[in-house]
Amino acid sequence: MAEEAGDDTDDPVVEEIDVYLSKSLAENLYLLQYPVRPASMPYDEFSVTNARIKPKQQQIELEFSLDTNSPNYSKSKGEQIVLNVDGMNKSTGSTFTGDVMNKQILTSSNTAPSVSRYAAGLLKDGELHLTPLHGIVQLRPSFSYLDKADVRIKQEKAMENEGESSQDEVEEEAKPVMVKFARPETDQAKARRLASWQYLQQKQSQEMWVDLKFHHLGSEHSEKEYGYLYSRGNDLDVTEFSTSSKDYLGMLMPEEETSDRKMPQMPSNVLSMTQLKTMPLADQVRALLASAKVLQFSQLLTLISGHSDVMAVLRSLQQVAVLVQGCWVVKSDVLYPKDTISANSGVSAEILCRGRDYIMWRFTQSRYVVRKEVAAVTRLPSDDIKEFFEQMSRMQVNQGWQFILKYDQEFVEKYPEVVQRQLMLWDAKYQQLAKSLKLSKTEMEKSDKKNKSKETVPGGLGVEVISGKERVKQARMKAKSRADSNSHAGTEPVAMETETNSASQSNKMHHATSNHIDHNGPQSDVPSNQLLRTEVTNFVREKLLQQYILTISELRRMLVSKLAECPPGNVLSSGVSDTLLEECACDIGAQSLQLPWPNNTSVEDKRILALANHGDAYDQYRSVIIDMYQHNFKYRRNQFTEKFQETLKMEPSSKAEFDKIIKTCCVSRGAFWYLKGTVQAT
Repeated sequence: MAEEAGDDTDDPVVEEIDVYLSKSLAENLYLLQYPVRPASMPYDEFSVTNARIKPKQQQIELEFSLDTNSPNYSKSKGEQIVLNVDGMNKSTGSTFTGDVMNKQILTSSNTAPSVSRYAAGLLKDGELHLTPLHGIVQLRPSFSYLDKADVRIKQEKAMENEGESSQDEVEEEAKPVMVKFARPETDQAKARRLASWQYLQQKQSQEMWVDLKFHHLGSEHSEKEYGYLYSRGNDLDVTEFSTSSKDYLGMLMPEEETSDRKMPQMPSNVLSMTQLKTMPLADQVRALLASAKVLQFSQLLTLISGHSDVMAVLRSLQQVAVLVQGCWVVKSDVLYPKDTISANSGVSAEILCRGRDYIMWRFTQSRYVVRKEVAAVTRLPSDDIKEFFEQMSRMQVNQGWQFILKYDQEFVEKYPEVVQRQLMLWDAKYQQLAKSLKLSKTEMEKSDKKNKSKETVPGGLGVEVISGKERVKQARMKAKSRADSNSHAGTEPVAMETETNSASQSNKMHHATSNHIDHNGPQSDVPSNQLLRTEVTNFVREKLLQQYILTISELRRMLVSKLAECPPGNVLSSGVSDTLLEECACDIGAQSLQLPWPNNTSVEDKRILALANHGDAYDQYRSVIIDMYQHNFKYRRNQFTEKFQETLKMEPSSKAEFDKIIKTCCVSRGAFWYLKGTVQAT
């Protein structure tokens, strides 16, 4: 084993090279790039007639002379350009000295705000000499002479107009002058002004040009400057490298700093599970609710890692979410903080929160909410209302928007005190909404009457009792609609209920609530169940083909993560049990393993699913490995080889192939290998 471990980490040193830092040209060394010039056509053969620089702005200009005698040069075009730029009568400030365009100017632009990571290196006699770069600029042809041509033409036209108007000049009438005082500049206005193109141009124009003398490649002076790229004796004492091995390693691989940045508040935020584990409990709950919008309490506990105090989770949860139909929906002010506006319509956050709270209150009263009714009350733009509904519900044809998750009866029965507290909060919230939305007295009385005619079950989901006449009327309307559309030959039976206060009626309503009924009675789940099973099967197949072996807890966590990324109304959000996950895994050929476990394991859920058959050449090896762990929970490396020879009469052809097979199913702890999922990940 010692030899094998040594082979894994064997990384011999091929060559050692001394690195030297040269500082002679560190403040004046620039890298010039020519992005619009092919590498096969350098400027080395061109004659540079002028060069200048603005050191602070790191702006460089190079002036090249053009070969006007070249057969590729069009003299007629060159003469036309000079005529347009300088005119017929040239002056001392002319752009071109001859009758044709005889020069070209290259101007630079900065490419990187920081060049501290870049250096020029030379390798000589087994030594690497590095010189830090002071700047990196890109040079492109300048066409400023075309702007001069436009200015000259405008000036000539202006002079002509002045000559005509000067013949009949009259004395202008005196006009009063209005004095204006500028407002004090805010911090935001100042930041915008400093980042504006006009300010940057003004800053560049304020710095004076410094003339340079250009030396061509291969000249005596350029060779002398080239020699400064090598480190000299006075550069050997470099304080940057006078550090211990531990400190130097820390400089190369610094520890991750905790970021104080808040997670994006937009609904499209995708949460990193790795980042989630580093957050405090309250921040984890807030980030999960802001990302998923709606979660059941059991789903939240599955996602939160390292916290076994359920009451602490509940306390943090009530700070950022409210209870709707036994599920937790993120508060409006978490998604739309104060002093923000809607990205769709520009409506203020206060108005958005009010409209979204009204929709959530409506969902505490019924499984279905009609969008037009909400729009008539809140008077919000349609895009904002649609966004609110998509966060917590899904559209059902001819019924309205249905709440996205099933009623969580388990939470309601387990935490009645929390449920009662949330009911009181919703009563107070409704009074605020009625006042701020200016609900008419008729509407409030109608709502109160509607609430009184509901049998309230734990959790606040009221189930409306509809009279028999109303049921028959609704059934007849549905039947007529179907007959008109010729979609069905007959009508479906409709459950009939009478308005009564008997105990049997209350029991019926409680049973209907647990099956998520709406105003028109129980909903059939037969088609959706088949679709749900298909989606779960595809999900389980995808994850097992990637991971080979997974615990039920890991598979559940992956499912919740997938739901956080899915759009509202996805069929997987209707509820997936652990039994369904196991059944779907068995449908695709996976095994539900019954294993011996390590004595000191801290894994709570000991249900493991394994998929050995992936359709590749390693299926037979994986089957042997999985069968071995039915009898013991740990093995040494050589025991796998012996079992392969005993069962398959062969073994992997190479060590790399063996490692690839074993690492798909097992994890190592010291000298032993354990099946994935039976020990906690480090």
